[in-house]
Amino acid sequence: MSILLCPCDSGENLKACCGLYLSGKAYPSTATSLLRSRYSAYATGNLTYLHKTWHPDTRPNLRAQDLVTQWTHLQIIRVKPGLKHSVAEFKALYRDGDQKCEVREISLFKLYRKRWVYLQTCADWP
Repeated sequence: MSILLCPCDSGENLKACCGLYLSGKAYPSTATSLLRSRYSAYATGNLTYLHKTWHPDTRPNLRAQDLVTQWTHLQIIRVKPGLKHSVAEFKALYRDGDQKCEVREISLFKLYRKRWVYLQTCADWP
């Protein structure tokens, strides 16, 4: 039996790491753990989890065909934690055919109904 490593690059196995969140057995207690688990949701195609962790005011109408990207690596660059808002800058690598590509983003997370949710992408570091 092989152990599947978590896509978030924590080095932990998926079940013990983001799998707890993706399965609904737990909910991330920090914006950083939410960022990691959302990356894992993209990597595993977990549309339900992405919908649940997106602020309702900014949530797009994602479909399964929007989640076909082959994500390969997550690097969290910096995090500015807060009590009600948190900001994180990260780089996510993916494959497009034989080409290696990356997305770099600054994301804003908000405490909403006592849970962290993704709100939006920021243009600049605050």
